[in-house]
Amino acid sequence: MRRRIRKKAPVPKTPVPVTEPEMVEKEIMPFVLRHEDEIVNYIKDKAVKETMKSLAPLLEKLEEAVKQQESAQIQVATQAPPDTPVMNYEEQLKKLQEASSAKVKEKELKIMDRMNKLNARFGNIRP
Repeated sequence: MRRRIRKKAPVPKTPVPVTEPEMVEKEIMPFVLRHEDEIVNYIKDKAVKETMKSLAPLLEKLEEAVKQQESAQIQVATQAPPDTPVMNYEEQLKKLQEASSAKVKEKELKIMDRMNKLNARFGNIRP
């Protein structure tokens, strides 16, 4: 058989005195108003410290990435630059136009050659 365990009756707690608005205005507010700048600065400092603690790993990763990128840029800079000269827009446009006109002329020559061959075949077919 089980024994019954008696629960202890809760001890009544003494009620916490409720601060009245008059008490807050008379005692606490003057202190807060006198030290307002100090309180604000303290809160700002705490917020900055906590933010920096949480951002520290991200800042370290960012610094590492910057170092790696800088080292990669230095390696690229130390390599010999290509022999091709830097051209401005007009020079590039002229070269492209020349290249395209040369391609068009080649295709026209091919077409003319085909046409001559076809004409020769047609000439051979006619009795």
